[in-house]
Amino acid sequence: MEEHRILLAGTPDIAVPLLKALCEKFNVVGVLTSSDKRVGRSDKLVPSPVKAAALELGLPVLQFDTIRTEARNAVKELGADTLISFAFGRIFGPMFLGLFPKGRFNVHPSALPQLRGPSPVQFTIDQGLRYAAISLQDIGLAMDEGDIWGVHSFPLDGKETNQSLTEKVATEVASFVPPLLEKIFEGSVTPVPQVGEVSYCTMIDRQFGKLDFTKDVRSLHARIRSCYPWPKAWAHVNGTDIAITGVWGGFSDLENLDRSENPEPGKVVAFRKDRGIGICCGDGILWVTSLQLPAKKELDFKAFVNGNRWILESRFE
Repeated sequence: MEEHRILLAGTPDIAVPLLKALCEKFNVVGVLTSSDKRVGRSDKLVPSPVKAAALELGLPVLQFDTIRTEARNAVKELGADTLISFAFGRIFGPMFLGLFPKGRFNVHPSALPQLRGPSPVQFTIDQGLRYAAISLQDIGLAMDEGDIWGVHSFPLDGKETNQSLTEKVATEVASFVPPLLEKIFEGSVTPVPQVGEVSYCTMIDRQFGKLDFTKDVRSLHARIRSCYPWPKAWAHVNGTDIAITGVWGGFSDLENLDRSENPEPGKVVAFRKDRGIGICCGDGILWVTSLQLPAKKELDFKAFVNGNRWILESRFE
């Protein structure tokens, strides 16, 4: 098998296991990642997780605010001929992609053409999908439209949060992509065009987490999980924004919903030590297991009620 000189483009934690797995099987000549950034109120610049991992592995690190002439020249100096991108967050132009004659691959956490765009993990949860998926595709000039080399899927139980599913995806990518690349480099796999209905996901902001309790339990359950740990789902209660950070149950538990005798969307109608605080929704009761007041710590529902019994007489809006 002809040797490939791989450049990995990535930034957040989700790409780190893939980087390490690639280094075990292939010649990774460097990484391309975002510039160091200030976190919080500190003046100290913090490297991206991919940069930190690359430095531990002794790999050269390329960081550029724009992917233009300077970046292309740096890639040429490395002699990279294969690009693998995962959660890099930028669009590559044709001149940059032309530097990689042996392949330009992108890892995308969905079954393309489903959920093209920047937030596929969150939207997998938010849309209540029963399976998560990972696609390895060619990088084209249009977003996430390249041909598919392979897709790997795994079941969900409806308890996943953005945090837990991101961690799971990172692990699955690291085990799925390297063996597939070996087959690609050997010439035993060929890509196929994307087929099926195209759907898109968007950037997520704080407003995405605003809850509407006239909606059904399942969609609210999914929205809360998709927003944890950021931006966190929230609602108004007595003039205060309260974050709802945890919910009871999974897919199987939501097949038979608890009902309220006097349904009023957003009204707290129950308290059960084995489930949580019951909030009335459009079609049943949503059981909340953890909450957070502004500038306070996140608390499980029992601790929250102990210090804030007024919540049991409240209505979320």
